[in-house]
Amino acid sequence: VGLTLSASLALLGHGVECTDNSPGRVASLAEGRVPILEEGLPELVGQMLAAGRLRFSTSNARAAGRSEFVFLCLPTPSDPDGRADLSFVEAVVAEIGPALRPGTTVITKSTVPVGTGEVLEQVIGRSDVHVVSNPEFLVEGTALRDCLRPDRVVVGARSEEVARNVAALYGPAGESQLIVTDLASAELI
Repeated sequence: VGLTLSASLALLGHGVECTDNSPGRVASLAEGRVPILEEGLPELVGQMLAAGRLRFSTSNARAAGRSEFVFLCLPTPSDPDGRADLSFVEAVVAEIGPALRPGTTVITKSTVPVGTGEVLEQVIGRSDVHVVSNPEFLVEGTALRDCLRPDRVVVGARSEEVARNVAALYGPAGESQLIVTDLASAELI
């Protein structure tokens, strides 16, 4: 999700910094080596690296601190009892929270249970940062196409203006099929 979204947003004209906690993976990606099989993704990553619109790093806080929008594309594996393990998401949010600039929008792409947005707002502990849910609907093998030509863009936010700002990142596709809702409804969707 993260790599596909990053390359797609870069293609749409945004400067994107994609982070990962594995220095080896970051070095490989920075050289244009894509470790997943996804039609068109290796070529797009190479093009966006060459264009200077896509870069990779291991510093979540530094990248988040210089960004207007921060997408969380993290694993949420199931616990033995079937509940989503949010520890990866919460750890990254705790790490980046102090580095965020006022007005930054933190966007959850990960599959999360209802109420996660409120938990993340508490972890960040700042009223000058927006937390948004923007669920992904990507299918393995066609994820790049799904990301660039979504059949819908769902954005859950406390403010319609913030939701529309997130949708605008997707270009014309984000506005034409936009569903704006509250955080909990987007998480449920």
